[in-house]
Parts: sequence; C-alpha cells; structure tokens
Amino acid sequence: MPNDAIFDDNDLKAAAQLVAGSMLDSLPSRAECEHEFSDDFTAKMDKLLHWQKRRRVWHTVMRYAAVLVITATLALGAVMAASPTARAAVLKWARELVEGNMVYHFYTEAPEETLPLYGLGWIPEGFEETDVFNNGVAYKAIYTNAETGKGFVFEYYYMDDGAVPMVIPEDDINLEKAKINDKPVDFYQAPKDEDTNILFIFDEESNICFTISASIDRDTMFKIAEHIYLAEAKK
Repeated sequence: MPNDAIFDDNDLKAAAQLVAGSMLDSLPSRAECEHEFSDDFTAKMDKLLHWQKRRRVWHTVMRYAAVLVITATLALGAVMAASPTARAAVLKWARELVEGNMVYHFYTEAPEETLPLYGLGWIPEGFEETDVFNNGVAYKAIYTNAETGKGFVFEYYYMDDGAVPMVIPEDDINLEKAKINDKPVDFYQAPKDEDTNILFIFDEESNICFTISASIDRDTMFKIAEHIYLAEAKK
C-alpha cells in the first residue's frame, strides 16, 4: 500500500465493519458460553443488585430532602431578616467576634414599659452602693469598698435591637460559657488580677441582659449574679 494513500469516510466505514465482523466471528457460540454459577455467587449478586436499587432510591430521597432543607433555610433566613418578631422566636441573642471585638446581637423588640427594678440580694463584705443611674431604659449601680479601693458595677438593660454591648478581648482573655440559675452566662476573665472581669447574664424569659464588671475573682462575681432578684415589677 502506498504511503501517501488517502482514505475517505466510506473506506474507513467499510474497514470498521470488516474488523467488527472478524471479532464477532472469533467469539465462541452461545451454547459454548453456557455456565451455571454457584448459589453463593448468585446470592452475592442478588444482594449487590438489591443494595444498588436502594442506593438509587435513597439518593433520590436525599436529593429531595436537601432541596427541602435548603428551601426552608433560605425561607427562614429571609423571614428573620425581615421580621424582628420571627428572629426573636428562633433566637433572642447571639455573639459574634468581629475584628477582635465580641459583638452581641439582640433580636427582640424594645418594650414600651420602663425597666423593672432589680436588686442584689448578696454583695461581698465591705462593699456598699455608692452611685445609681436609672433612666427607665438602662440601670447602673456602682458598689465600692472604701478600705480596699475595689469596686464593681452592676447594670442591666433590655435585649432589644438597639442595644449592642461589646467586649474587646485581649490576647490572653478567657471566655467561659456557663449557666447561673438556669440562665446562660458569658464570663470574660482578664489575665491579671487587677484587670476588669466582665460577666454577662442573659435572662431570656424577661429579655434583659445583666452585666457585672469588677476586678474581683470569678467565684465572687458568680455569687453576686446568683442573688439578682426582682425588687419591683415594670410599670
């Protein structure tokens, strides 16, 4: 055959048919291919086919389930973004670390009533209340110890959309998540004893956030928080 031979499509098609025919002729007859597989092999194949069918069905179910979950999540996100009431029904507050600042987001509407009056049923020995600020929206009381010069601040406010307290964590600050009287709390402990520790108490039932700020030890701050009580209901 010359090296410069040129084949058109018809030549290639005819050659392919010849090759296919030759390969088919070389195969054994159907009778020669008869084979009886063992019961064990047949059982394994039946099991494999059964699981393959289940996988196809389960895969279809999971695809529809995934679509439903994504749809529900997107719908919930849209509703929460548009409605403070819907956000409050799902969660009332959340924390977020933003560029080194711990930001607390609140998702309840501010009530029309003024703040109820809360008090402390226990304070450390030697401390006394020296200053109080209360405008009906926020409450702050300062307690000091004249002998040691130490003090702490007790304050609270409604957890509404307009209130966003922030804590600036230092490199070695420690965040402890706990509960006091069945209420979630966040305790920020500073690395040095003379630095200020901060305790957040989230009263989700009353939609009020309490904070205690002090350069005193953790156990004492927790004990103060355990004795927060309602002194006068809101008006």
